[in-house]
Amino acid sequence: MNQTFLLGIDIGTQGAKAVVIDDMGHVVSSANVSYSFESPQPGWCEQSPSLWWESVISCLHSLWKNGVDPTAIRAIGTTGQMHSLVILDERKQPIRPAILWNDGRTLKECSEMEEIVGSDYLFNTTRNPILPGFTAPKLLWLKKNEPEHYSRIKKVLMPKDYIVYELTGEFSADVTDASGTCLLNVPDREWAWDVIDELGFSRDWFPPVSESQEVVGSLSETAAQITGLPIGIPVIAGAGDNAAAALGNGIIMEGTGSISIGTSGTVFIPLKELPDLARDQASTLHLFCHCLPGMWHAMGTTLSAGMSLRWLRDAFEKQNYDDLLEGVDQVEAGAGGLLFLPYLNGERSPLNNPAAKGVFFGLSYEHHRKSMARAVIEGVCYSLRDVLDMMEKAEIEVADWTVTGGAIKNPIWTKVLADVFQQHLHVHEEREGPAYGASILAGLGNGVWKAVADLPMLDQKANRIEFNRENQPVYDAQFARYQSIAQAMNPLF
Repeated sequence: MNQTFLLGIDIGTQGAKAVVIDDMGHVVSSANVSYSFESPQPGWCEQSPSLWWESVISCLHSLWKNGVDPTAIRAIGTTGQMHSLVILDERKQPIRPAILWNDGRTLKECSEMEEIVGSDYLFNTTRNPILPGFTAPKLLWLKKNEPEHYSRIKKVLMPKDYIVYELTGEFSADVTDASGTCLLNVPDREWAWDVIDELGFSRDWFPPVSESQEVVGSLSETAAQITGLPIGIPVIAGAGDNAAAALGNGIIMEGTGSISIGTSGTVFIPLKELPDLARDQASTLHLFCHCLPGMWHAMGTTLSAGMSLRWLRDAFEKQNYDDLLEGVDQVEAGAGGLLFLPYLNGERSPLNNPAAKGVFFGLSYEHHRKSMARAVIEGVCYSLRDVLDMMEKAEIEVADWTVTGGAIKNPIWTKVLADVFQQHLHVHEEREGPAYGASILAGLGNGVWKAVADLPMLDQKANRIEFNRENQPVYDAQFARYQSIAQAMNPLF
């Protein structure tokens, strides 16, 4: 009996991951490779695209060593970090390291975009505020600061699209990732060519935009030789990491939502139609295309979620997170009044301040490693509740929440998050985040499943994390303090 396997590839900020699933949605095997980003100047974040491709190759060979038969792979889906700018020259080679989503150098260029295009027209077309992490202002920054690189641009890609190119030799984009460039007409799900023209960018830079589950190419002979995969298997357009992770967790209907805690943290809510919000109502709310045709989603992002805990681990020179978090569950809710603002590399939602900095507030002699670790976890959860508060003000509400990302591996994270949100949370422990969603897109694109309603994983039960109502007064009070301190300090940053 022939096996049917699907491959999902995720280009994350801290590492690449590859996941193989079967046609029942069960994870057959997975592999990952860790890496880091460079920070040439404070607030800057860059990575080499070649690092991603080398890591993907390493992941795939690990899968084959683990016993996965590459000839059983029927299709490939890709996903990855959004907004990060990859520019290629006429030889189809990266011109410089990619400027990442969490890079904060482009605040001036955001204002320039609004001046050139018109702030109201730009918002009404893209349905998003222009934020420093997005892709378009990075191109303006290059034009002013690295004209020798800017003049050589022949193609503009997102990280996962660069991997699609390495796999197929084809240039592509999908509606989810393109939504985060601030160059997409989000209601029409097509490039905003008038905005691109106004900004002086070449139309030839931008590949055709596809729906996420469309086939955009097939595995080339060169890629087959390098990866060990069969030549000619279809490669799907794929999706940005948050949309892919949401699909993998069944977050496809209004009234459901996901909270992701990875390098960054996001709150994600599917929408059947785009809300009619004025520019001042939208604040830093993202309104992007979902990876399912005819669906959109609302999203807000805190930039340093899991990255904050990684920073604390390194600061205390701990070998792993278990050592850092030993005894943290014995610290009472509220961390003895200690608060942490997780703005280690600026903040997006809702502050929109790339100059923001991390803060411990309320330190005293009684505090120690355990209370600081708990305060970091709680601070990230407050920042996510701050995002939810922004969404509720826009009258976007959810009754059923799922949590995903690296945080689900640690019960302290999920328990604190449930208590801070005062919501029961669902967790799918088998699902491997965005890479799992990318493998589902591969199956939809290749006809393994005809429609979303046919997905067998939607029937799989999730674990339920109960919240503790007794902790509500403490967390409500701490969250109010958190918001007050963040608002007071924002202009001081």
